[in-house]
Amino acid sequence: MIKECQRNRRVLVIDDSESIHEDFRAILGSSNVDTTTLDEAKAAIFSEIPNSSEQISFEIESALQGQEGLQKVKQSLHENRPYAMAFVDVRMPPGWDGIDTIKQIWQEYPELQVVICTAYSDYKWNDIVAKLGQTERLVILKKPFDNVEVYQLASALTEKWNLARQASLKMEQLEQIVQERTEGHKEANGHLKQEIAEREHAEEELEKLNKDLQSTIQKLERANKELKEFAHIAAHDLKSPLRAIGTLADWISTDYADKFDEQGKERVRLLLTRAKQMSALIDDILRYSRLGQSSPEKQEVDFNAILTELIDEIDPPENIEIIVDNELPTITCEKIHIIQIFRNLLTNAVKYIDKPRGQIKVRCVEQDSFWIFSVVDNGPGIDKKYHEKIFKVFQTLTPCDKVKSTGIGLSIVKKLAEVNSGRAWVESEIGKGSTFFFTLPK
Repeated sequence: MIKECQRNRRVLVIDDSESIHEDFRAILGSSNVDTTTLDEAKAAIFSEIPNSSEQISFEIESALQGQEGLQKVKQSLHENRPYAMAFVDVRMPPGWDGIDTIKQIWQEYPELQVVICTAYSDYKWNDIVAKLGQTERLVILKKPFDNVEVYQLASALTEKWNLARQASLKMEQLEQIVQERTEGHKEANGHLKQEIAEREHAEEELEKLNKDLQSTIQKLERANKELKEFAHIAAHDLKSPLRAIGTLADWISTDYADKFDEQGKERVRLLLTRAKQMSALIDDILRYSRLGQSSPEKQEVDFNAILTELIDEIDPPENIEIIVDNELPTITCEKIHIIQIFRNLLTNAVKYIDKPRGQIKVRCVEQDSFWIFSVVDNGPGIDKKYHEKIFKVFQTLTPCDKVKSTGIGLSIVKKLAEVNSGRAWVESEIGKGSTFFFTLPK
């Protein structure tokens, strides 16, 4: 609730008689108004003790004519100090009468509460309504009027004005809040519409990308199928003449053995060797092209048993020793892939060892969710700049006429490790041997 000091108690008195203004000031502008009768009546009805300290003090301003009253109203509005109510006399010659004055004032300031004071029957109530309209802002006070009646009208109507102003301000606040929230909702709706449009656009783009991806997948599948068919056809077409060359070279070396000198025999031997290398290369290319195209059935694989069989199969020279350094695990995986990985790594190590006494160690350690396998040799070592190159197809560091190699073995190791959710790499230095690693998930 607004405190008393914040209430608007400004009253305008419009009357052509100076004495009337003095009467209003005496009643409303001082504490000498005798409200004893009213206080006693209140006490009787509401069981209250009369208290004259509750009397309200009003701010009184005067105008002797209607035109002057209108100017004062305009000025009060300009100064943002409006009147809460006005007492207006009906007869104010020679200017506007009270009805015309009220009509003019209400055109400027319709919120003003008005008491029209009259001692004559100049206007009937119907005539007043006809001129001013039916309104709750107008009260008629007959002369001569009672002081308490004047005081109570001033108290009630100024309070009514204050309550109306509070309601108006509250309504403005509510309208402002509604407007702000409406603007906020409009902005949010705008953002939401934009997001919906962007999402729809993104979905359209995604659908287009999915179609493009599907089309690309289909093209890749066709290309892979054609490549696979081509590889088989090419392998067959290449191996047939290779077999013929090998057979012919074998016949020549047998039938004309007594015709060749040592240089001729060496050239025939080289021809046979190169034919066999070419056949092995074609086999490796076919094997590499098939990797990942089919999924062999997974099974429990005892790595210790695999290594024992492989070492017997490889049958290393007497000067090279292959050692399984620790107990190897049993893992559920694709057995044929694991055999191929170890076969390629062990045969590579045997091929390239250049020491009088060669040693190859197979090890395994656990790390987080993986098994890390390693094949360690004491061979010549590999320069760091070739550590990635050697895992690419057809990449060898030694000429083919010195070491039998197709250049695909390590590529197969890397691809098989990746097919089995692992990876392969090498750590090596020149003159310090090499360690090839690959991982498998537990």
